[in-house]
Amino acid sequence: MSAGLCLAAEPASVILISIDTLRADHLSAYGYRRIRTPNIDSFAQQGTLFSNLESQVPLTLPSHTSLFTSTYPFQSQIEENAERVPPGVVTLASVLRSHGYKTAAFIGSVFLESEMGLDQGFDLYDSPFHFEAFSPISGSMFFGGAGRNRYGVRDRRDGALVLGAARRWLAANTIQQGAGVFVFAHLFDLHKPYIRAGYDGELAYTDRILGAFKQALIQSGWWQRSLAIVLSDHGESLGEHGEDSHGYFVYESTLRVPLIIHWPDGAPGRPARDDQPGGLMDVAPTVLDFLHIAAPPSFEGRSLLNAGGPPGVYSESLYAHDGFGWAPLRSLRDGAYKYIDAPRPELYNLAADPREQTNLYGKDPARARTLSGELRKLLASHAPKQPASPANISPATRALLSSLGYLSGRSRAAAGAAMPDPKDRLPEYRLYERAQALLYDRRLEDAAATFRQILARDPRNTLARRDLGGTYVEQHLYGKARECFERVVTAAPDDYMAQFELGIADKKLGLTHDALEHLQAACKLAPGAEQCRKEMEGLEK
Repeated sequence: MSAGLCLAAEPASVILISIDTLRADHLSAYGYRRIRTPNIDSFAQQGTLFSNLESQVPLTLPSHTSLFTSTYPFQSQIEENAERVPPGVVTLASVLRSHGYKTAAFIGSVFLESEMGLDQGFDLYDSPFHFEAFSPISGSMFFGGAGRNRYGVRDRRDGALVLGAARRWLAANTIQQGAGVFVFAHLFDLHKPYIRAGYDGELAYTDRILGAFKQALIQSGWWQRSLAIVLSDHGESLGEHGEDSHGYFVYESTLRVPLIIHWPDGAPGRPARDDQPGGLMDVAPTVLDFLHIAAPPSFEGRSLLNAGGPPGVYSESLYAHDGFGWAPLRSLRDGAYKYIDAPRPELYNLAADPREQTNLYGKDPARARTLSGELRKLLASHAPKQPASPANISPATRALLSSLGYLSGRSRAAAGAAMPDPKDRLPEYRLYERAQALLYDRRLEDAAATFRQILARDPRNTLARRDLGGTYVEQHLYGKARECFERVVTAAPDDYMAQFELGIADKKLGLTHDALEHLQAACKLAPGAEQCRKEMEGLEK
């Protein structure tokens, strides 16, 4: 039987806080001892801590899409940060709004900007990011100062500002008879680059501002009558398995996320800890189950309030495939065991080996075959009815996300072909990350040398070649830049940055006709790009 809450006067409100890039095992409530996180931990008071929750994909937009739509990423086909959620999808916000809830979201990162489509169902979607002012199409990402800095763009706002905006909205929207509110707050402070003293420094700051936010909720009465949820979209590897950040592998360092739910006053008793495995896609059905609202047919997740919990927990990363042409990674967890489908498959017992150091694939082939079969059955049974259309996002968004290192660079059509295992290409990927860091530090010669080193290993690495061309432009080596970009636009003709910078290189080399051709192509891809239009008009005079 469901463990929901019946209130005669008003339904419980829902306050959902997503702390981007927070791995579960860095919270003291999950056993971390280097710092304390008392305010985040305190959400478990009169609440439940879920110890085995998994992200469906370790990237911001697709993970939040699975959270809100309760669908598999391969089903929704939102598997990268550069894929727009199509109109008309059913979200947790749209379901709650249809039941009379006021809905508001307060966003901390451009990756959840309203243009990406997750604003559906929200009465207010507060995401103050304006691509034209700071995106690469303005020219600032390309030339001068911090032009090539992959983070040289206002892609975030401080968590204190996010929570302040949420607090003001709550103050202006007091509970009305028979109505509740749904508030979503997205905090991005833990995402690189760190402003404070490293990852744990950012976490300590986030804990402090959440403490102040919680106190405001208590003082205003929202805490007592709300379902207050803290979770994360994905973790951060912090060097484990050779991965510094997230998105490349599907190990627990980036998949295991916290889920802490505070139950409102009067709620039926729930255990203080729940160890059943689950996924972020199970959160929305759990919320609706608690509120006694039927989950829509499109929701694939299962309520964590029901005994037995969900079946196998699916996760994936296509970043290595889409960015570099290497094999996609998909995993399925069943109880303590987790299978990773890759050219060299992996099997782990997470109860005995939580850091996934001992691959049991060769020792337990029967279990591996069973999980592999279940994974393929799951993929086949939820195949999308129609292909996703990356063209749904604007060229401005495409250029911005590409500049931040998140744009899918290749088609998934070749996913079934034999491809390198991302584990075997880790040195090359780490070189790419090093080259990006060198660009961040404006060490252009070293960055160019590192990109050349990557291309010597893999001449088909389009992303590295594009970034090498951009580095050459900044070094005023226009002939070399032109050679790079001509190859890039052959492989990716709809890449705005490549077309634009090839046009600039041609212009600097006096190749006016070629420059005009490529600038026209760039302006067609991004009709609102003022810098492109100015460059093209200058050539046409």
